[in-house]
Amino acid sequence: MKNEIIIKETIVDYSDYFERKNLTKETREKFNSVDFLALPTRYDKSEYYFAQETVDFIKFCRTNSTEYSFDALADENIEVRSLHSFDIWMPIIWVSSSVLLPFAINMVSSYIYDKMKGREKEDANVDVTFFVKKGDEEKYIHYSGDAKTFKENFEKIDLNIM
Repeated sequence: MKNEIIIKETIVDYSDYFERKNLTKETREKFNSVDFLALPTRYDKSEYYFAQETVDFIKFCRTNSTEYSFDALADENIEVRSLHSFDIWMPIIWVSSSVLLPFAINMVSSYIYDKMKGREKEDANVDVTFFVKKGDEEKYIHYSGDAKTFKENFEKIDLNIM
């Protein structure tokens, strides 16, 4: 698989998800109160699912960082879409400020490293999307590629110019 990072401007709009899931006001406000928020991916035209790594990744982040807040955009239970392979399907990660993006990338990199312990010789791909808030703008950053070189690929780009 080719390592690819796509960066583009976006508008994060989950109003359809809010309505379909009848989410509480407190859940809808998480965009304003949480530093890192796991978002579901839209499948088909009406279904939303969280990536298979969502719950484990949030637990990992909470264990390894007490400085920031981590949550999922859900009231209680989340619907996870499981894919059966060793590939690492990360949730969409909403980052409340562009200055926190390097921290988010490091957390994902550390999570990948832990996930691959004992399986270093196996090939694995990672798929992750970040939505990053920078002032009034929002950016979409998507990585799809080799899990072992995830961090190296991000080190090749200047995150400050986004």
